[in-house]
Amino acid sequence: MQKVISISQNHFLFADAMGNLVGVVQDLSRAKTFDEIADIVRKSARELTSADGATFVLREDNNCYYADENAISPLWKGQRFPMSRCVSGWVMMNAQPAIIEDIYQDPRVPIEAYRPTFVKSMLMVPIREEGPIGAIGNYWAEHHNPTPEEISILQTLANITAVAIENVRLNAEIEKKSAAAENTYAALGNFAWIAAHDLQAPLRAIKDIAKWINESFERKQYKEAQEHTELLKGRIERMERVLKSILDYAQVEYAFDPHNQLNTLNGADLIENVLEFAEVPKDFEVHTNEFFKRISLPQMPLQEIFSNIIGYAVKHHDRKKKGLIAIDGEENETGYVFTISDNGPGIDPAQYDKIFEIFHVLKTQASQDSGLGLALVKKVLEVHGGSITVNSVLGRGTTFVFTWPKKAKS
Repeated sequence: MQKVISISQNHFLFADAMGNLVGVVQDLSRAKTFDEIADIVRKSARELTSADGATFVLREDNNCYYADENAISPLWKGQRFPMSRCVSGWVMMNAQPAIIEDIYQDPRVPIEAYRPTFVKSMLMVPIREEGPIGAIGNYWAEHHNPTPEEISILQTLANITAVAIENVRLNAEIEKKSAAAENTYAALGNFAWIAAHDLQAPLRAIKDIAKWINESFERKQYKEAQEHTELLKGRIERMERVLKSILDYAQVEYAFDPHNQLNTLNGADLIENVLEFAEVPKDFEVHTNEFFKRISLPQMPLQEIFSNIIGYAVKHHDRKKKGLIAIDGEENETGYVFTISDNGPGIDPAQYDKIFEIFHVLKTQASQDSGLGLALVKKVLEVHGGSITVNSVLGRGTTFVFTWPKKAKS
């Protein structure tokens, strides 16, 4: 008789929990941010199963990140553990729940991490059963054997959470692309106006020079005509550079598609190519760190990025002193960080953002520059999910720092 009552109670509790789960589903469907999802999950995971604690764990490459928790005393919020050394990692790697009535009797449990806590029993389920992206854990302060109903409820919550996370990610991507489209549309008019303005000057010069050449020939002043011809050649070359820069900038997303397979090159060889391509004078002193000798890097577009930044330093350099360029690189968990410093005239802080705008030319900038080099650098990095910053001291030099992710931007 007692057994029948216990079963009835379990069914009653299960039905009640499922009813509450409907409200949780509605809350998750309205979540707009990851933080909102984490807050909903950490509360509902504990309440739905009457547990003493709950954790919300995310997979970060080969680590388990305990993003949030709701428990009677602190657990591991904010900490990261290797996948191979925690129960949540086992759950994600095996794509199945871990049901542990006694944590001290299960070899999957890292006892030293659990010993300071209240936990005696636990239930951990994967977030998304195919290719788990995280896990939800329930913990009890007394020995507890999770029931099939509790397992079902927590797994259902985890599956719904996976959908909510994907929805937030997609919405964020849509908003980002929408904002980018609006910015692109607004920039097109500005781009066209600046491009037209930048091309009008050499066109007017070509028209005037052609007129002078014609008049020189009429007066048989051939030496003067030759001088005008040289000027004409220079103006035409200037237009060619501007037009090439416009084409390069317009085709960045196609030429440097992050989804394409990128050819790699030893870092030291890549820098050697860059120095040649950027036409760094032989009297410049160039330093690199050991990082480049032991790493292989995507040849393009990193070669393009380095060449434009170093070329910028060369064009702006004060010829009265010896040029110095320092190129450093380091690797972290998510990608690479590169630093390029020079001892040039420096940049006014008010110009930091402007130097990355299309056709922006500083007063000190060499006349042969199109003003698109750094704009191209920023655009390529944005396409791949990288970033760039600049810092400078007037009269002492400039430092550019840019990041390059290991994984292509999706």
